[in-house]
Amino acid sequence: MASYDVVIVGGGIVGAACADRLAGEGHSVCLLEANELLREASWAAPGVLHPIHPLSYPEALHPLLRVAPAEFTPLAADLADRTGIDVGLSTPGVVVTGEQVDGLATWCGSEIPHENVDAEGFLGCPGEIGRALFLPKVQTLRPYRLGRALLEGARRRGAELRPHTRVLAVEPGRVRVESGEIEAGHVVLAAGAWSGGLSPTTPTEPVIGQILLYRGTFPHMTIFSDRTYVVPRPDGLLLFGSTVEHRGFDGRPTEEAVQHLQSRAESLLGVRSTDLLAAWAGLRPGTPSGLPYIGSAPSNPGLIYATGHYRIGVTMAPLTAGIVADCVAERRPSFTVFG
Repeated sequence: MASYDVVIVGGGIVGAACADRLAGEGHSVCLLEANELLREASWAAPGVLHPIHPLSYPEALHPLLRVAPAEFTPLAADLADRTGIDVGLSTPGVVVTGEQVDGLATWCGSEIPHENVDAEGFLGCPGEIGRALFLPKVQTLRPYRLGRALLEGARRRGAELRPHTRVLAVEPGRVRVESGEIEAGHVVLAAGAWSGGLSPTTPTEPVIGQILLYRGTFPHMTIFSDRTYVVPRPDGLLLFGSTVEHRGFDGRPTEEAVQHLQSRAESLLGVRSTDLLAAWAGLRPGTPSGLPYIGSAPSNPGLIYATGHYRIGVTMAPLTAGIVADCVAERRPSFTVFG
């Protein structure tokens, strides 16, 4: 029977961040993923390091959302040095429009720079956006590159990565897989929407988000507009999303949702359907309370939760990894959150 200090269940960005951090602290680490690494929620993330709708999250999460983005500047530099992978971190800022403008300005307070702008003049937008708030310090990155860098960093630090390894059960001191059992001093549950099936005390559900990829160069910065977002890429492409759907684990794009997003993109940006290159979906891990599960299980300190992040998995990944590392080392973590 194989034995490790830590076994991580889940190979998305959160699991990858935990593997890199824990291996960097000298722990023997094995990461298990049922399918391909960096798929599901990580695959569909837009990479904006700011919550899309911060006021929609429970107030208990707000302190973490304010501090989490600060982790990325040093992390990106460290990963580039260790792995040679550029995660594409940049600071284009974000323009927020619609009903959330007033509430978001209050939420930002004096901690997060922001200013009121004329959306049409500021963006040169062909569509009607209305009032807007500009957050100039908001960063973006390429989530898949971040995930690759974290996994490569973990591997170089000695972590073992096992894709296509389905976990059957998580038990005290061990994980059961189809080929047998793996002993673990600690188990980190980072299986996203699948976590609830392995730990009934931390229920999760898949919340599907569909996203479109367009050919285009407008706009030059990220836009959050009511229930949609636009994220420009340096390579002349645009991400446009997304939906919020509760229909189980079927993550295939649907014609109805794609048409809805196309209509919204045309109204907001003036893009044409002929510029549409691709559509895909991810399964975000939702929880009943809207809070993620991050920290040691009260009844079993050998089990550590890092799941249920919903739409903030990328933004919260480094901070979550730090909390998990504190739990493994029996240090008092700065934050713990239980949905």
